[in-house]
Amino acid sequence: MKNFFLNRQIRRIEREAGDDFLQILSFGARCYPTKELHQLLHELDQQAGRYAYYRRLMLMVGGTITLWIALCFLFQSLNFTPGIYLTLTMIPVSIFSFSAGSVYINQKFRSVREADRVEKIIVEELERRKKDASIF
Repeated sequence: MKNFFLNRQIRRIEREAGDDFLQILSFGARCYPTKELHQLLHELDQQAGRYAYYRRLMLMVGGTITLWIALCFLFQSLNFTPGIYLTLTMIPVSIFSFSAGSVYINQKFRSVREADRVEKIIVEELERRKKDASIF
């Protein structure tokens, strides 16, 4: 049992060590070459766009809950029993999908949620290097 918890901790540390954005948040951007910092800025922009897209998608999934409730009221007024059961089962499915999707997205894009801070750190480091290079 000890090996299970140890292996789980090791996998978590390896996963976090492989994320450059989390490393920049923790230690700064001094140890990265300039070319790689420019690539990281581009990658950060792409990941932030994907994160925003998935969040919009999850909000639409969460918004369908009101659609199912409205359809349930409509089907009740029309006395359409199969529609009532369908909409009543889709409400918890939508809630579960929204919750699970939100947790998954927040776990997958954990470092991108701090994209503003990461971008600020990288830009400050690039500006510092530009000033240092202009001295010589």
